[in-house]
Amino acid sequence: CHWADGVMRVYRSAAESIRGESVLKVRSIREFAADLSSLVATLHDPEVRSLCHAQLRLLDHRFDLYLALNRGEERLEQVAVPHRDFYNVRKVDTHVHLAGAMNQKHLLRFIKHKLKTKPEDVVLENRDDRSKPPMTLKQVFESLRMTPYDLSVDTLDVHADHSVFHRFDRFNLKYNPCGQSRLREIFLKTDNFIQGRYMAEITRELMSDLEESKYQHAEYRVSIYGRNAKEWDNLSDWCVGGRERDNAFAGGYWRTSVC
Repeated sequence: CHWADGVMRVYRSAAESIRGESVLKVRSIREFAADLSSLVATLHDPEVRSLCHAQLRLLDHRFDLYLALNRGEERLEQVAVPHRDFYNVRKVDTHVHLAGAMNQKHLLRFIKHKLKTKPEDVVLENRDDRSKPPMTLKQVFESLRMTPYDLSVDTLDVHADHSVFHRFDRFNLKYNPCGQSRLREIFLKTDNFIQGRYMAEITRELMSDLEESKYQHAEYRVSIYGRNAKEWDNLSDWCVGGRERDNAFAGGYWRTSVC
């Protein structure tokens, strides 16, 4: 195999490599652009939109009709099943971004706890003036002109609401507590000045909640961005370090997303 025009080409033998006969035919950039243009044109075609809207309304009405005719029977079937209801049926949340796995109240409680108990933790490199010493957690919040009293679910603003629908730019900003990227780096990154210690601690709390909930499971996702050759090593060190400290990371499924 080798790279050609930014795409990895795979061959069954050296002879195929010489002839340029890869296992899969790779479309050229012009073919891709033409197909993409055709797809976008189809999506914006008024007749297609009208047809899809009518089909969705039809499905919605069919479901309402089904509920009207069968709600009572389904209720009786549910009652007839012993020892099972919504709360003791196994539920699995798959492909959950680890940085967004905790709810906003959990994150708020964690940040306030750290500000109260560990304000002198050195957590961030001083990027404005690298000649100055790194900043403590207290100094970071002082530079943001914020106190623990100012923090609330509303000021944290990490809840994905209707404003992020079809707006990935806004969705991505929701990972910044209080709209501050430095708070995201401190609390929600595995590779930072404190080697992801805060992220490991809040992950342990998530795992602890899962252990207490017998019927709830999760598959958490951590990301590799390809910006640094050591990303895999740093991520594995973070995971292994957390597992060695108290075995907290052993009770879940993990997925690595290459972004």
